[in-house]
Amino acid sequence: MKIKKIGITVALLFCVGTVSVFAQAYKVVEKSDKKAPAWYESAESGYIVASAEASSMEEARQQCLESVKRQILQAVAQNIEFSDSHVVKQTSGNGDRITEFVDQYTAEGSTRAASLPFIKGISLSKVEGSYWEKRQEKKSGKITYAYAVRYPFPESEHESLVRQFEEQDREMEDLIKGMEAHISDISSVEEIDRCITKMQPAVDYFFDKTRREWAEGVIRNYRKLPTLITADSKADGKDSYLVSLSIEGKKITTASMPKLTSNCASQLKAVPKGEDILVTYNCEDCLEDEENFVELTFRMPGKSLKHKFYFQVK
Repeated sequence: MKIKKIGITVALLFCVGTVSVFAQAYKVVEKSDKKAPAWYESAESGYIVASAEASSMEEARQQCLESVKRQILQAVAQNIEFSDSHVVKQTSGNGDRITEFVDQYTAEGSTRAASLPFIKGISLSKVEGSYWEKRQEKKSGKITYAYAVRYPFPESEHESLVRQFEEQDREMEDLIKGMEAHISDISSVEEIDRCITKMQPAVDYFFDKTRREWAEGVIRNYRKLPTLITADSKADGKDSYLVSLSIEGKKITTASMPKLTSNCASQLKAVPKGEDILVTYNCEDCLEDEENFVELTFRMPGKSLKHKFYFQVK
């Protein structure tokens, strides 16, 4: 990914609703200062101004905080070029990707944004100015609270956040790409769940629908792996068999030994032997003219796998 060499005046990210919020037909019942500050009505480089009106003071304050987060997210995302991967079906232009990115944040609140360090650090305790009014609508008499904040966002911080965002974005994409390539190298049943767990932060991180669906698709492919596991067995001397697990012909191991049952054999035991599982049994109670067998039941992620081998009594 590359940082676009374009300049952004943060103050231009002014909330569209700022002017309209303070231009309604109302009378001011109470206010925080004798005169409203000039900063909420003018663009100011190095600052973000956010305003909101709600039925309670606290609700208006929180809406201001969310507005600051959205504006900072917009400012940072505008300087990011989302990398194009052959596995990702691009939507339209990069500008639309950014719109989708920020709209997703808006729709889901701060849940997904929690994985972004610079979103975590945004707090109303950092504002350098605030102003509020208690208002009463002239026609209805309804009481509302208007709140506005002046949040510092210098260019140096903007550039630093772009670098942080770019680095984390690249790490998450590289994680999914690596896991997608690794799926053919899975060597054990237990590794499947470990890989799925490792990828989950990327799914939680991706705001844009395209990459999140890509990451979720890779996880689904991992979840399908247990359904592809097959078992084979071969005799390994008297009263013993070697059982192996594989995915499309490639051997995999498991630390969990199977449950063993038999129609007649006793002293059933399963132990690891290299990449295989050694199953031993005692067949002294088995009859020559019966179909004698040992059945193995493996517990796999999301399913169980049964395998049965038959043996002759000599």
